[in-house]
Amino acid sequence: MTMAPGFTLCFLLHGEYVLMLHRRFPPNQGLWNGVGGHIEPGETARQAVMREVAEETGYRIENPEFAGFLTWEGFEIPPGAIAIFTAEVPHPNFVTNHEGVLAWKPREWACTSPEVVDNIHVFLPQILAGIGPLHYHFRYQDGQRVEDIITPLPPDFDLEKPHQPQDHLFEERRGDFLLSFDKERLQLDVIERFLALQSYWAQNRPRAVIETSIQHSVCLGIYHHGLQVAFARLVTDQSTFAWLADVFVDQDQRGQGLGKWLVQAACNYTDRLNIDLMVLSTRDAQGLYEIYGGFHPVEDPNKWLKRMRPERD
Repeated sequence: MTMAPGFTLCFLLHGEYVLMLHRRFPPNQGLWNGVGGHIEPGETARQAVMREVAEETGYRIENPEFAGFLTWEGFEIPPGAIAIFTAEVPHPNFVTNHEGVLAWKPREWACTSPEVVDNIHVFLPQILAGIGPLHYHFRYQDGQRVEDIITPLPPDFDLEKPHQPQDHLFEERRGDFLLSFDKERLQLDVIERFLALQSYWAQNRPRAVIETSIQHSVCLGIYHHGLQVAFARLVTDQSTFAWLADVFVDQDQRGQGLGKWLVQAACNYTDRLNIDLMVLSTRDAQGLYEIYGGFHPVEDPNKWLKRMRPERD
């Protein structure tokens, strides 16, 4: 089954210029891109791109033209899919937004500049040349694009199907913060930086190990204006057992209750699944988990055994 798009990307056109966004936040932080964002539950991709364009630029587009379908693997966020659109606008006067800096750029510049997200160099020239919608798949390794695959649209691709995230992709907003179970929002560079460089329990954990652990876990993230500031994951059979692991909150965002929010959300998730046993290990945050998650020390530690992988030459 083809992955349904969870995001939109739109290139607004005015004469020989394209409206580009210099992104303040991951993914693609510090590079120029089109505008767009998440498709909300119940929206079609077309409805979502009209809403996002209005929110980010002030333009009210009525007939965005579908231009392609983009998927990826091995990037700084987990694998996902984007519906690409273009739209002509009648004037060059946009409004500003918090996502980044907007500017009109020549079409040729948008298709070739090293300051632009590099996969745009692959698909935007074809789109601007009038080539019909295609499926663009990009594979990344160690932060570099290593393979481009261009094929016809998948036979089961349905642009007009309303977005229906899986039931467990719960989201909740509190002021400027968003808590989400959606893995497509995760920012792997942020997660790797904390776990491998700052945490005491995962020092030097390889990027590949982090990616695999996320793939096989239920993950929670908290985001502030699009930037990930907290993370946790649940290793669980989703029936009888769950292990809460890799909980962190960015140091600059601590003291605002984000850790409590993560713990409560994780516990609420396991409670909805009627999971009886949930465990964790912590060196110095027992109070947080006892008060806000209802955790308590193991009653009989002699019942618990552990096995570490044997050292190999």
